[in-house]
Amino acid sequence: MITVLRVDDRLLHGQVAVSWVGFLKADVILIANDEVIRDATMQTAFRLACPPGVTLSMKSLDGAVNVINNPKHAPRRILVLTKTMNDAEYVISKTGEAVKTVLLGGLRSGDGKKQIDMNSYMSSGDIQIMNQLESRGLELYMQAVPSSKKLTSEEIRTVYNR
Repeated sequence: MITVLRVDDRLLHGQVAVSWVGFLKADVILIANDEVIRDATMQTAFRLACPPGVTLSMKSLDGAVNVINNPKHAPRRILVLTKTMNDAEYVISKTGEAVKTVLLGGLRSGDGKKQIDMNSYMSSGDIQIMNQLESRGLELYMQAVPSSKKLTSEEIRTVYNR
């Protein structure tokens, strides 16, 4: 079972490992990213950041899709991490109704992006993907850690359009 798909450009870091894994009671962290599978340094850093007792799986986008679609993983509580909204949309489009909730987290600033929350910025393309996913019935929200304010997709759009 997918507990949540989190979009975070840092993928696995302290906030995710300490706060979100425990809050979601995840027993698997599935990193879905085409770059990480070719970067031994990133893999080592993510292994070190993974909490004890939690299985870490680092896969390409297609590899992550295969894991999610494999019925043998259904009893697991999987936290999926993608780096971008595009990657999230790709994984979701290939996995039927496995993903029901998308948590937007640390999305760094960049050209054409507007600040939404303290550490999260979104582009018009990100907003379009959010809207598409929401129209498919997914719940989307932005939240840094479980104890911080949760912004709904409507609040995200309001801040973006200011």
